[in-house]
Amino acid sequence: MTTLRPARAGEGQALYGITKAAVEVRAAAHYSAAQISGWMNGRDGALYEALIAAGGITVAAERDAVLGYVEAVPGEITRLFVHPEAAGRGLGRRLLERGIAMAGPGEIRLNATLNAAPFYEHCGFIPLGREMYCHDGGNEPVEVVKMLRPG
Repeated sequence: MTTLRPARAGEGQALYGITKAAVEVRAAAHYSAAQISGWMNGRDGALYEALIAAGGITVAAERDAVLGYVEAVPGEITRLFVHPEAAGRGLGRRLLERGIAMAGPGEIRLNATLNAAPFYEHCGFIPLGREMYCHDGGNEPVEVVKMLRPG
């Protein structure tokens, strides 16, 4: 059974692995190899350990394996990734629902990758437009869809 729980210290490498796999597998049809490389540039388990320590991350875990995660701050979902091997089981929707609760009442914003935008739209988010975004440490901007869930 998959449970949702707060991320724990020591799970940073798992979150990094989930992000890397999701970006390399799920986003590859929408972004170039250079964009994907730039996206992951400078990221490692230590970065995700720092994010865990800051709080605001919930993971989907089965036994001891982390399968996906969501990070949210008031008014915004900042990260949501599911390992490609765990995709199609409803984990993304469960994590999104948790992220919405974490982001609090009112409008909720997020930047969706081109491959994920249809999922968010299906879940009630409205596309507001596209923009180019450069990930920390990356030098290859990627196109994202700015989205809003009305309050």
